[in-house]
Order: sequence, then C-alpha cells, then structure tokens
Amino acid sequence: MKLPIHKIQKISINKSDEVALVVEKIIDADAKEVVLSIPRFSQLADSLANFHLIKREAALLRKKVLIESVDDKVIELSGVAGLDSWNPILSRSRRQFSDIVSSRQTKEDFEEADIKKKKLVESIAHKTPIVTRQAMRRIRKFRPKRLVLAASGAVMLALVLFLAGSVLPRADIKITAAKSDWNYNDSVRAEKLAAVDPNSATIPAQVFTAKQSLQLSFPASGKKTIQQKAGGKVIVYNAYSSDPQPLVATTRFVAPDGKIFRLAKSITVPGAKVIEGKIIPSTLEAEVIADQPGADYNIGSAPHFSVPGFKGTPKYEAFYAESKEAMAGGYIGEVAFPTDADLKKAKDEIFKKTETAAREKIVSQVPQNFKVIEGASSFVLLKQNVIAEPNSSGTFAIAADAQISEIAFMESDLLKMLTEKIKKEKGQDYEIKTYNFSYGNARSDFTAGRMSFPATFKAVIAKHIDTDVLRREIKGKSESNLRLLIYSLPDLQSAAVSLWPFWVKSVPQNEAKISITVD
Repeated sequence: MKLPIHKIQKISINKSDEVALVVEKIIDADAKEVVLSIPRFSQLADSLANFHLIKREAALLRKKVLIESVDDKVIELSGVAGLDSWNPILSRSRRQFSDIVSSRQTKEDFEEADIKKKKLVESIAHKTPIVTRQAMRRIRKFRPKRLVLAASGAVMLALVLFLAGSVLPRADIKITAAKSDWNYNDSVRAEKLAAVDPNSATIPAQVFTAKQSLQLSFPASGKKTIQQKAGGKVIVYNAYSSDPQPLVATTRFVAPDGKIFRLAKSITVPGAKVIEGKIIPSTLEAEVIADQPGADYNIGSAPHFSVPGFKGTPKYEAFYAESKEAMAGGYIGEVAFPTDADLKKAKDEIFKKTETAAREKIVSQVPQNFKVIEGASSFVLLKQNVIAEPNSSGTFAIAADAQISEIAFMESDLLKMLTEKIKKEKGQDYEIKTYNFSYGNARSDFTAGRMSFPATFKAVIAKHIDTDVLRREIKGKSESNLRLLIYSLPDLQSAAVSLWPFWVKSVPQNEAKISITVD
C-alpha cells in the first residue's frame, strides 16, 4: 500500500489499552491521518466492534485511521471493519504471493473465506460488549475536565514543592547529658521568719494551731443509796417597813402543808416603799432546800410561805414568800454512779476523740504545699471537766478543751536550699534531673516555732544545656556541622540527630522547626 505524503502521526497502542483510550489518543492527535500500531495479543482483537467504533469515531473527527500490526487477527478484523491495514513485515511478500495465485483462486475459495470471516466475527462479538456511541460522547465531553485536572495537578505540585521547601523540613535532636549522683544526709533547721540559707541548712517554717472542744456521755456502772433533798426558788416579800431585812442561811419557810424549807444562803430583803402613807412591799428571789430528804418535799407551787422565826412579832405577817414553780429533786433510794474504772475509761476515750477531731480540723488549715513530718505535731488537753452526778438515765458526762499545733515547711524551700548547695559545690551550670526525700523524727519547739530534723536527699544531677541558645546556634547549619557542634557539647553522654524529610541536608532557619530534647 502506498502512504500519502502529507503529515501522518503514528500512535503506538499497548496490549492493555481499551478502545475508549485508543479513541482518546485519536482525538488528541494533531494530524488528520493517524497510524495505529497495534501489537500482538491486543485487547482490541477481542471484538470486531472495537474496530467498527474506531472507524466511526475517525469519520466523525474527519480523520483517516490506518492500522499497522503483525497480528493476523488484527489485520483480519480491521479489513472486516473497512479500515486500511497492513503487516509491516509481510506486506511485500503477501502482495507478491497474491499476484501469483490470484488467477488460480476460484469462486468457492472466496465463498469459503467469507464464511470463515463471518464465523470469526460472530465468535469474537459474543465475547466482548460493544462500546456505544453515547459512551464515546461522554468520553469526549470529559476532555475539558482533563484541563481542569491538569491545572489542579500543577497547583498541587506547586503546593507540594512549597511544603517540601518550607513547611516539612525539620530537625529533631535528642541529647542525653552525662549524669552523676549527689546526696545529702544531714540535719535541716526550720524556723519561723527564717530565709533559705544553704550555709546553715535553714529553711522557713510556719506554725499552725487549732482548738477543739468536746463533751461526751458515758454509762455509770456503780450503784449506791442516796437521800436527796428537794429544792427550788421562792420570792420573799418585805411589807413591814422601808428598812432592809437580813435573813441568815437556813432561815425557815413553812409551806401551807407544814413542810419546812430553808434558805440555801443568807440574803437581805430590801426595804418596802411607802407611797402616800401606803406600804408597797419589796421582793427578792432566793433558793430554798427542803428540811428533810425524800420525794414528799417535791411539792407544787405555793402562794404563801410563812417565816416562823418572826412569830409573835409584827413582822410575822409582814414577811412571807411564795413559789411560782414546783420543788423538785427530793429522793431516797438507789442510783447509778461512775466508778473509778468508768472515769478512767471515759477520760481515755474523750482524749482520743478530742485529738482525732483536732487533727481533722487542722488538716483543713495546713495548705497542701506544706509538709508535716513525725515529731512536728503537738496535742495538748487544756481542760477536762467530769460531771460525775448521773442523770435519770444513769449516765455521766465529761467535757474537754484541747489544742493542736503543727510546724510545717515547704519542700520547695528545702529543694531550693539543696539546689544552691549543689551549685556552690559543683558549679552554677548544674541542675537536678531527678530526686527523692526521706525524713527522720523532728525535734520541735512549738513555743518558739522552730524545729530540726534529719533529711536524706538523693539526686541525679547534670550540666544544664540551654536549648534556646543551642537552637539559635545550629539553625541553618549543614548536617555535618550540626553533628560536629552537637557532639562537641561538654559532658555529653549521647546524642541523636535527625533531619526530615530524607532529602533535607541542613537545619531549617525557622527555629520553630527545630526540636531539641534533653534527658
């Protein structure tokens, strides 16, 4: 076959290329005449419809498509679809052979060849579905989107390059400083108003104080017989004269039923008032006790008590008394009383409970950042009052007042004092990495507000590495210079240097992209 001399574009087709992709390649071709170079075992050879579709789309594009292949099946299907095709290796020999044998072919030979072509076409057509015209139109409509995708791809590439150049690069440096042990095992003084002093091992202290009062009732296990006199209060009247009248203790007052009550203590009844010749009696309240024990003297209120000491004188009618309330307390019989064992047990219990309540109370007063150690707390029972007389239920009471004091210090002050000791001994550039405290019993003076106590301090120390200064020194350094600078740090135990991503060969200029951790 003789090819045209005008511009022809040759397109190589891959074995796996589907017909839709082949059509796109035809669409993208600049030339009006396209040669498709189809290899052996191409997917296109699976269906005659693929070649019909190529021919139809080429006609719509007003392009001429030629098929070049060494695959006889491709050549066969191309010819059936009406596409010009040839085998670049055998095309010359076939033409020569056809010139020799063409005169000898019979009508039966041509009919047999047509039957073979039809069978071939039918067998292939049933294997692969036909790509429709609508599908191809969708392919063509998608072409503008390809431009959008290309533009998006360019933007993404630019973004990736920006990220790779300015955002992603970072440097990670992990430094392990050489460490050593430093211990302190000695006494520490803590005093009110003191300052942190590493020379005298002194730290500030604070005294906290709380008071607690408590009253508890306890059962009385003892029994005894008692004779108890009734008692109460009377109002004594002076309707005799304006002169005051003294009455000695035990002065008798007789109730209407004849029962005698006596003054508990001496009194002086004020003089009466005389207004327009009339005497206005004066009054005075006084305590009286029954003359005899027993419940018979538990009488109710009485309107008149006479004073038999004035009998036979003008004062007898002018001095008298009355009671507003009943007399009570008269009793003869067996009652409960606390034994010595009851009292001891009650005193021990109220001591413990008062101390517990006081310690719970002072906890709320001591801030959490203060430390109270053994021996720095004092509990004192200020007063203990035993109400030994049992009540009607057979119980007695004990009341107690107590005070608790605690001397506390802040561990941060102790740590500061020991840190200053380390810097003074080892150098100002040393710092504490890890530490722990333990304490012995304190010797305390709560009045003066001071104490001393043994302290054990175990620490791991290392030279301080200023990461801010180091970050400024290494920014922009090459990887080799970075490693040289890091590994030249004094008292360095080990270091790990990492630049990321893998193509980064120098430390970023942006200090925020430099991570330095020191262990």
